[in-house]
Amino acid sequence: MIAQARKILEQVPFKESYRLLFPDGSEVRSGSDPVFEVHFKTEDALSEMLVNPAIGFGEAYMRGEIEITGDFQAAVHFGFVARSAHLKPTLRAQLEFLWGYLRRRNTLQGSRKNIAAHYDLGNEFYSLWLDRDHKQYTCAYFERPDNTIEQAQRNKLDLVCRKLRLEPGQEVVEAGCGWGGFALYAAQHYGVRMRSYNISKEQIEFARERARKAGLGPDRVEYIHDDYRTIGQDGRVYDRFVSIGMLEHVGLENYGTLYDIIHRVTKVNGRALVHSIGREAPTPMDPWLEKYIFPGAYIPSLAEMVTPVEKKERPLHVVDVENLRFHYALTLDQWCLRLQKNRETIIKMYDESFYRMFRLYLEASAAGFRYGGIQLYQILLSNGYDDSAPLTRHHMLGLSAPGKKNGASRNGVHARASAPRTRVARKSTSRAGRRK
Repeated sequence: MIAQARKILEQVPFKESYRLLFPDGSEVRSGSDPVFEVHFKTEDALSEMLVNPAIGFGEAYMRGEIEITGDFQAAVHFGFVARSAHLKPTLRAQLEFLWGYLRRRNTLQGSRKNIAAHYDLGNEFYSLWLDRDHKQYTCAYFERPDNTIEQAQRNKLDLVCRKLRLEPGQEVVEAGCGWGGFALYAAQHYGVRMRSYNISKEQIEFARERARKAGLGPDRVEYIHDDYRTIGQDGRVYDRFVSIGMLEHVGLENYGTLYDIIHRVTKVNGRALVHSIGREAPTPMDPWLEKYIFPGAYIPSLAEMVTPVEKKERPLHVVDVENLRFHYALTLDQWCLRLQKNRETIIKMYDESFYRMFRLYLEASAAGFRYGGIQLYQILLSNGYDDSAPLTRHHMLGLSAPGKKNGASRNGVHARASAPRTRVARKSTSRAGRRK
């Protein structure tokens, strides 16, 4: 087994220097100054990795049978390359994953179970490593690479509010509100009225308590413990719709349902923003991540996210698409550092295996955004054509658009009003042509 693993891993094309140590004391080394070292302590760890690379490696690391020193993310990147080039799961391993994945599908009941498995681990745990101010468990937005996670998360909330062009008095519905940070921020800083849906019991209770302490009653911010599929069943319509980090948990088969809801509950010319992790091409979910971290989750490609929008029966239009991939790598870097600083506390709350599981998840995710094909898309939609939108993207960045004073920054009706002479001239030329 050791000889077989060593032979395979020696063939991995990887530009960084590294060192792999095996249970019998042998090694595979590339370069003289290793960036990372991976120590396989047992033959079982090697055997499981060869049979089922993702799950086998992850489970062995959780048990402490694999140790990583040095640049953790570079080591994970090596694993990505090895799996892509040489390590393939057996047919049995693939069938076992498929069976487990199908059992965790996002039905109404299944979604509640899947969300509870991750998001109801305890508010105290997440408070140890998420930002203190808004408790955001989604990609932050770094205006500078040295922004703190608190500043970068405020930047993200502002970015979403600007893209939606929120204004005082508007009614906004949110699908999947986490710990309620966006709803509070939008209500406090943009004067909108928020209704936010979530099926995590612990998150909803936390969000309601925060709103109470902030002095915001249900007339300003209302948190509803229910599935996103119930939005609009009361006949209410909204100026804006927002979903930050929920699409990954919806299930590919339910995207059409989500967009139907957006079309039905958003006013004509209203806007919607969908913020989601994505892939550069359709790819199955990582088996270890789906089994241990996000049961029932699926990470879509951009085409998989956008294609269901293109349904003629409901005229949703794509206004803007932005990829914040590297921002998520920076976000995860800061989460990883905070997790490590609280290692002893987390082990006391849970155990060593739990801590190692979460560290592997955060480090591997950061490596995926930094080196692999994982993206972060924000898709802005309008319910019908919105001709009142600014001509440029300056407003999204909080900047004044060129020519704003004379109206040159507006399109649609504003642009047409300044162009009658051009149309008359074209018409006159056309008549002259017919006379000849």
